[in-house]
Amino acid sequence: MKAWWLHRLQGLRALARPPRLQMAAALLLGLALLSPRWPLAQSHWNHVVYIDITQSMNTRDMQVGGQPVSRLAFVQQALHEALLALPCGSRLGLGLFTEYRVLLLTTPVEVCANYDDLLAMVQRIDGRMSWAGASEVSKGVYWSIRTTRQLEGAPSLMFITDGHEAPPLRPGSEPRFNEPLGQVQGAILGVGGAALSPIPKFDPDGHLLGVWEPDEVLQTDTFSAGRTIGGNRQSLVEADGQPVKAFQGSGTEHLSSLKEPHLLELAAQLGLQYRRLATPRDLVEALRDERLARSAVVARDLRFVPAAVALLLLVAAFAPRRRAGKGRVGAPA
Repeated sequence: MKAWWLHRLQGLRALARPPRLQMAAALLLGLALLSPRWPLAQSHWNHVVYIDITQSMNTRDMQVGGQPVSRLAFVQQALHEALLALPCGSRLGLGLFTEYRVLLLTTPVEVCANYDDLLAMVQRIDGRMSWAGASEVSKGVYWSIRTTRQLEGAPSLMFITDGHEAPPLRPGSEPRFNEPLGQVQGAILGVGGAALSPIPKFDPDGHLLGVWEPDEVLQTDTFSAGRTIGGNRQSLVEADGQPVKAFQGSGTEHLSSLKEPHLLELAAQLGLQYRRLATPRDLVEALRDERLARSAVVARDLRFVPAAVALLLLVAAFAPRRRAGKGRVGAPA
């Protein structure tokens, strides 16, 4: 038995030769423990994402994993994937849109260090957070520009919406933006199906009540509707004193679809890009748009390099080796 253990010990010593490989591997592992870093140029992004939470965003005409979901649920899934796809060093802020204003939930923060908080925030976004029933998208995009322009670091903006204006816009009554534009880069991201679909109706606690009916929503703009004072209806007038021309709406304002022509026109007017979100990957590509990328020198962790070389050296040190000789007896020469 003693001879057997001596034989095994001699075999292990033989496998461990040459010791120089072991010494080199030990030195490399020690270097890896020192966490070496090397400055490298890397692209990163700095965005504020504004999410439309108006009632039309509850329309279920999008898909995730082959299953129908609401536009808002689709946006949440897309943002989940985008948080994983943005490289460390990138910054992301979140905001909400409803009525005609935006509410900033958080200014841009580093995505890797704040991944859990950002993801939790995205998952908790809900239509019940809306503070008004209107959806004046054109004004909302403009307010997002004003809000983003005041933030440090000059972030770009991403405004995600279906473009559904409620009440509808009368031709010629589109908002006029008097402030200088082009100071904020970014894009309007359209979400929703091409076909008109019913808009779900919920109570304040989020319980489904059915869908909105034609007589429950404004089918024309507020200017054409005029105003009522003392039981008498009065027409409004334009700035030049001429009566407002009545606008006959489409009669389908209780239904919703992606208003892509409207968003394309709005983006061009405000100096923004336009993209359509058909899959979650489309949002990833929009947030990683090279035209919005910034370059910075980042200290990259290089511990894996000496650790990997040390592993190779250890494999070489302990790998079985053939004994030198003329071969086995009886084997061909």
